[in-house]
Amino acid sequence: MAVTFRQLQHFLVLSQELHFGRAAQRLNISQPPLSASLKQLEETLGFQLMDRSNRSVRLTAAGAVFSEHAARILGQLDAARALAEQQAKGAAGTLTVSFVPSMLFRNLPHTLRNFEESYPSTGLDLHEMNTTRQIEALQQGEADVGFIHAVPLPPELVSHRIETERLVCCVPRRHRLAGRSRISISEMAGEKVLVFAREFAAHYHDRIVALLRAADVEPYTPYRVQHWFTVVALIAQGMGISLVPYSLSRSSMADVTYIEIEEAHAEHEVHMIWNKDLSSELTGVFTRFVQLHGLERVPSA
Repeated sequence: MAVTFRQLQHFLVLSQELHFGRAAQRLNISQPPLSASLKQLEETLGFQLMDRSNRSVRLTAAGAVFSEHAARILGQLDAARALAEQQAKGAAGTLTVSFVPSMLFRNLPHTLRNFEESYPSTGLDLHEMNTTRQIEALQQGEADVGFIHAVPLPPELVSHRIETERLVCCVPRRHRLAGRSRISISEMAGEKVLVFAREFAAHYHDRIVALLRAADVEPYTPYRVQHWFTVVALIAQGMGISLVPYSLSRSSMADVTYIEIEEAHAEHEVHMIWNKDLSSELTGVFTRFVQLHGLERVPSA
């Protein structure tokens, strides 16, 4: 017998309430069918999900794991239902999407193409912007959705974490560290360590600088560059080294090498953001699409 979505729903509510009476009330059923549903689910799975007595109900270790995954499955089902409903209605219009340049190496183009194929009545208006400018554009209604490096947001903007990305050390191909597979940030000391100018993404800049200074490494500031691509291009010419997002290692930039960093906290988050006060129906369709699918990997050749 296969596990049913109804059984998952019953179990999830029961795992949240840990009380048959309250769970049955939330589900608008009586207790006997709820008990029978749990018993059938446990028999199908072949292990116990809950310990129950006259006084208490609690999850087993297996039940706690199963509850977490059941919540994820039901959440994906709800998102899929919403997307299908919008597809049936024929979502139409133009959506303005902004993004930081490094999103080009995080599979954003592939996801955008799949969205256009899934919703042929929609159009995408794409704008490359730094994080600060994207926040301003969303506040002013000039953009619908943005993809940014995580920063504190004003209250009207909401976010969905796309990924937590490691930072890596980028050095010229013939650099003294180039043969290493892993280093600590402190080993970058004494080098010309490049960082993009603070005015273009203050919070992200400060995060990088804090990581460096915690390891007694001072950033080199006379170069006022805006994009990571410029930083890597300078490194390729032997003009310094840097801490950069791992996604840049997927680029075709020649004459540089990327080295893993030992520090566990050498990472940052990438978020999708939108304005809840100005959100349109089409914005909802797009954000649910990304939440359901993530930034999809391009299939291997």
